Amino acid sequence: MAVVGLRRPMSLPRVDRRTLLGAALAAAAALLMLVLTRPVATVPVLVAAADLPRGMPLTAADVTVRQLPGSAGLVEGDTIGELEGWSLAAPVAAGEPLLPSLLLPPARIEQPDLLAVSVPETQAVLGRIAAGDIVDVYATTGDLDEPATVLLAEEVYVVEARSEGSSVAGQRMVDLLVAVDDDLALLLTGAAHAGEIDIVRVGP
Repeated sequence: MAVVGLRRPMSLPRVDRRTLLGAALAAAAALLMLVLTRPVATVPVLVAAADLPRGMPLTAADVTVRQLPGSAGLVEGDTIGELEGWSLAAPVAAGEPLLPSLLLPPARIEQPDLLAVSVPETQAVLGRIAAGDIVDVYATTGDLDEPATVLLAEEVYVVEARSEGSSVAGQRMVDLLVAVDDDLALLLTGAAHAGEIDIVRVGP
């Protein structure tokens, strides 16, 4: 009579729960390290390479590039490009980013000549005009009973401004050098001799 032996069922190795937990924690740590060490996407923006004064035309040496996570409200680019020759409406300290609202176009390229204009402070924003400002010029002619005021010129570029030391008939004067072409020079010169002119500083 044959004897049939009973085969014992195969047992699977037991996995320690602590081993599973350790493996899971190690995987999570590796994933976190991957996320933390992954380079953040950046964009190049233009910043001042040195302290930049108001009104000075920009050159390539005046700006440098900094990589930032975003460029919202800043000037994006890796070179000065078409901004060369533009000027600042306010000073910018070294390392500070350039702001589009502070950049003024190179009006001197289109209006290369200079004209001196002297206006009483009360008719020139109380002297609060500086190099780099953009101004509108109004002219008033006629007598006190029937004065006529017209907008003579728009967006005139101020190259230099002084409000110290000069006065006419007891009135403190503002002396301006403005960028002009031939037509604008004729308008401003004629208005200065024919009546009074008023200067309005245009906001950025």
